[in-house]
Amino acid sequence: NVIILSLPTVPIFKEVIDDIEVNGKSNESKILIDMNTISLGDKIETKNKLEKLNINMVDAPVSGTGAQAKVKDIVVMSSGDKIIIDECEDIFKSFSKQNIYVGEFGNGIKFKILANLLVTVHNTVTAEALLLGQKVGLEEKMIYEVLNAGAATSVMLDKRMPLMINKNYEPATASMRIFLKDIDVITDYLKSNNLSSPTFEAAANLYNQSKENIPITYDTAAIYEQLKTNNE
Repeated sequence: NVIILSLPTVPIFKEVIDDIEVNGKSNESKILIDMNTISLGDKIETKNKLEKLNINMVDAPVSGTGAQAKVKDIVVMSSGDKIIIDECEDIFKSFSKQNIYVGEFGNGIKFKILANLLVTVHNTVTAEALLLGQKVGLEEKMIYEVLNAGAATSVMLDKRMPLMINKNYEPATASMRIFLKDIDVITDYLKSNNLSSPTFEAAANLYNQSKENIPITYDTAAIYEQLKTNNE
């Protein structure tokens, strides 16, 4: 009676929801846990559709990479009906280290957008620090070890700088295909709230440039390659 959706693109998400609608109203109440990074508007529209089918939708995106998910090192940011979410606690515990209830429906995707905004910037500036260190003659392993030990570190530096150093972009811990979609979601959300975000916008511009040069199956650590190309 519980469905979990985690899909790579918005069109695929909408196609699945259309298929659920075709099947009609369920005789017994069901729960749909939506873990997708899509717009708040799409979330609310889908919730309203599913309510008519006797399906309760939970907005529960996660923070963490695919590699982290394999070892249950991700955090669920669940939002919606607290009673229903409590019923799903064992499910969340089965694949995450923590479920944080963040309030009313839609707050989950809001927090996911904040998290991915930071990830976009952290990933890009990790590439910048590595490239500068290489340019001035520092040894790559030491760049990673020193920066990761101090206050300048981040999860993205910890997880992605080794991938950049070793050019280990496949299999992806988070693919360029999915992350480019996420960047569009963040960009649209900033615009809808009349907010500029100069650091994110600069990083997003680099990702958009990468569409012409970086395979979409590559890990987002490959943004280092685009930065390197821009500096040649």
